[in-house]
Amino acid sequence: MKIAINTQTPPIRFNFSYRELLERYGDLSIPIDLGTLSDQDYQVTVGGVSRMMLSLISHVNFSKSRWVALGPGYPPQVYLSNIEIHFIDLPPQLLSNYTRFKEGLYNEAHGLYRYNLIGPEYIAYASYNWLSASKLLEFYSDTDVYLVNDFQQLLVGGIIGPSAPAVLWYHIPFIPERLSDKIREFLVRSFEGFDMIISSTRRDLEGLVRSGAKVRVKQIYPFIDPSLYTKVSKSEVRKVCDKFELKDDDKVILLVGRMDPIKSQDIAIKAIKNTDMKLVIAGNGSFTSRSLGHDKASIWARKLKDLARELGVQDKVVFTGYVTDTELMALYLRSDVVTLTSRSEGFGLTICEAWNYEKPVVVSEGAGVSELVIDGVNGYTFSPDHPELMTQALLLALKDQEKLGQRGKDTLRQCSVSTAAQRVKEALEEAMKGYSKKS
Repeated sequence: MKIAINTQTPPIRFNFSYRELLERYGDLSIPIDLGTLSDQDYQVTVGGVSRMMLSLISHVNFSKSRWVALGPGYPPQVYLSNIEIHFIDLPPQLLSNYTRFKEGLYNEAHGLYRYNLIGPEYIAYASYNWLSASKLLEFYSDTDVYLVNDFQQLLVGGIIGPSAPAVLWYHIPFIPERLSDKIREFLVRSFEGFDMIISSTRRDLEGLVRSGAKVRVKQIYPFIDPSLYTKVSKSEVRKVCDKFELKDDDKVILLVGRMDPIKSQDIAIKAIKNTDMKLVIAGNGSFTSRSLGHDKASIWARKLKDLARELGVQDKVVFTGYVTDTELMALYLRSDVVTLTSRSEGFGLTICEAWNYEKPVVVSEGAGVSELVIDGVNGYTFSPDHPELMTQALLLALKDQEKLGQRGKDTLRQCSVSTAAQRVKEALEEAMKGYSKKS
């Protein structure tokens, strides 16, 4: 099977623009073999969807793998191992308007506010989708199926049309009753441009059924590859504890997620007010946040820090900002409980990462992964509207860490690449039925 994957967030991020790379290396033949560059020039992305797709490629025997992603200022094409990666460049104003449109969809889907459609913003979104689809269609004669990811690429299926099978994996919440009529109609029509939709949760599968969308749907939980989460050394854990001033007797509550109001880190800050727990908030901004002309991550971080001061808990809240993979793994190992506080979340892979380290979890009922949490068995859930209930859940989780962590590790099998890869492959094969095979 030959696959072409489409995501907004690229599987790698360059630390330098294409122009800067040319200045450093002189002529670079396209596609660039990343093995010829320095490790300082780029990094493999830590984004959840991109990491999932990398794991999928490594576990399914695709005969050819191509990938199209957003990459402003990036080289037009590179090779990462055996993956051919193509980047879509957007000029600053188009990127800014595109970002405003997709942020509007994202925020409405999460119940933050209603988005009023604005012409230039939709045009930018449509232009980015057109460029993505056009690049994907360049591989038409050498591609069996397209796997398109999430709300940033909704128009791609309709543009590809009946020329080739296209599957959309929709990762954010789809609760039709929460949406305005115009946005709901836009989403449903977009879904119907694909041969199949993969829904990340039962909640969103049921939403698609209620919406009346005329499209085939499969429900598959997002996943991680446990083999990538190696245990770091005790010295690395000690180094991280020293860096963030975590004492041996601190009860550490870890919250991993980008700086975004959607993640609702404020709930956790309120929940620890009358406890002796230390809250570690790890994360920074998103891939496109700066293109809006302001740094949304910094604005939200300032609000959270102000809240911590107002509540008198500033000494019990640690903001790490960006952390490396090694530092993040060390924080998981050092934590006593891992939490996810989002009032609304498509899924929440950080909970799977916590289970991989056999850590108890406390999860907001608004997160899709809460479907897998059984109170008192593999963690606890709470209503995001009541921080005091989160406090109670944290205290309960601290009392029975070992049992909850072990049961969580058992639950992880449902969100492991070894389970999900076969299900995704079957969904792709089903979408391919009715299309003529290419020689």
